[in-house]
Amino acid sequence: MKNVWWRRPSTWLAVVALVLLLGSGYILWQQRAGERTAAPVVQRNEVVDDFVELALARSAAGDIQAAMEALDIAIAAAPDAAPQAYYYRALLHLELGEDEAALEDLNKAIEQNPHFPEAFAARGNVLLSLGRPVSAVEDFNKALQFGLADEASVYINRGLAYFQMDIHDLAEQDFQKALELDPESAAAWFNLGSLYLQQGRDEEALEAFHKVVELNPDMAAAYFNRAIAWANLGHTDEAIADLEKYLTFPITHNAQLQAQALLERLRGGQGVDLDLTGDGANQGADSATPEP
Repeated sequence: MKNVWWRRPSTWLAVVALVLLLGSGYILWQQRAGERTAAPVVQRNEVVDDFVELALARSAAGDIQAAMEALDIAIAAAPDAAPQAYYYRALLHLELGEDEAALEDLNKAIEQNPHFPEAFAARGNVLLSLGRPVSAVEDFNKALQFGLADEASVYINRGLAYFQMDIHDLAEQDFQKALELDPESAAAWFNLGSLYLQQGRDEEALEAFHKVVELNPDMAAAYFNRAIAWANLGHTDEAIADLEKYLTFPITHNAQLQAQALLERLRGGQGVDLDLTGDGANQGADSATPEP
C-alpha cells in the first residue's frame, strides 16, 4: 500500500496576503467603501485618517514601532470610531506574531464597521491560525459577501479552512476559484497540489508543484512536496534532486534532519514509507513552525 508522506498546508500564505495588504489596503478600503450598498455609514475622523496614513508610510519605510505608535494615537483620538486604525494595528500585531492582540483589534474593527470585508478576511486568517476553521469559514464568507468576491486570497484561505476540516471537495473548489481569478497564484497552486498529494492524486499534484516552482522558484516547500509526488510515482532520481534543492534553503534543523532521513531512504531504495512528525510534516505553509 502506498504511504504518502505529505505536508499539510497551514497559514503562511494567509500571512503573506495580510502583509501585502498593509501597504495598499487603506486606499483599497477607501475606494471600496463608496461602492458598498446597504453598508452602515461609518463616521470618518480626519485625525484618525491622518494618523492611519502616517502609520502606513512608516510601515512602508520599515519602522513598525513608529507605525504602531501612530495607530495608537489614531485610536486614542476616536476609540469608538476608528475601525480602519484597529484593522491596521491588527495587521501589525500579526506581523509581530501577536495573534491574540490582532484578534482583539479585528473584533473592534468589525464591531465598529460590521461591513468591513478586509477585517473579516483578516480575522478569518487569525482564526484559521488558531485552529478554529469553522469560525474562519464564517468570516471568509462575510468577506466575500461584503466586497472581496474577486479576491483570490480569500478563496485560498477559505479553502485552507475546509482543508483543515477534511472537506476536500469544497477546498478544491475554492483553490480552483482562486486560480480562475488569478491563474498565476503560486499560493493557490501550492495548496491545490498539497490537497492532491493527500488524496493520492500524485500526477495532478506533480503538475501543480511544477507550476509553483515555475511561478516562485524560491518556495522551499514546493520542492519538498514535489519530491514526495515524484517518489510516489516511482521517479526516485527526480525526488532526490528536489530534496537536495530543498536542503539548500534556510529551513529549521528538524526539517533538515527529516529531509535528510527521507533522502537516505530514497538513495537506499526504501521509498517514502516514513512516519515523521514535526517541522517537515507541516511545513508547506507557515504553520506552527513557520518556514517558507
